[in-house]
Amino acid sequence: MFNFNFGKKKPDKKQIIIISLILSGIVATLSQCSGVPQRTLWDLLDEVQRTLFPQTVINDILLQDPGIVERRGQRDVDKASKDYEDLTRYSEPSRIPLSRLIEKAPDKALCYSEECKKLGGEMRLCAPWLDTCKKE
Repeated sequence: MFNFNFGKKKPDKKQIIIISLILSGIVATLSQCSGVPQRTLWDLLDEVQRTLFPQTVINDILLQDPGIVERRGQRDVDKASKDYEDLTRYSEPSRIPLSRLIEKAPDKALCYSEECKKLGGEMRLCAPWLDTCKKE
């Protein structure tokens, strides 16, 4: 008999505990030797793994710490603010790109009544200076 699993395989608890202990030991040792705060080292590890190894067990371990998640969110917001400031700093107000409204047709497979089909589909605003906002 075959056992098929779809999606990302969850690491087992033993693997998470071992990797957590190793990472904690490395961060604590580096902090003691270099004088750099552990928070900064955890944030550095988070950014490195996000860039180079985004779908690894290390990401799963880091996301279990609410402090790291909060600082990750703050860094993302700060980066988005800086990108926007860089974009608009030397531009005339008329040259600043406006957000784009994206509308999609309703998914007929999800609607079971005529009222649902009349409502329309997904609507969202998209910032054109972000890579995730492509013209559709």
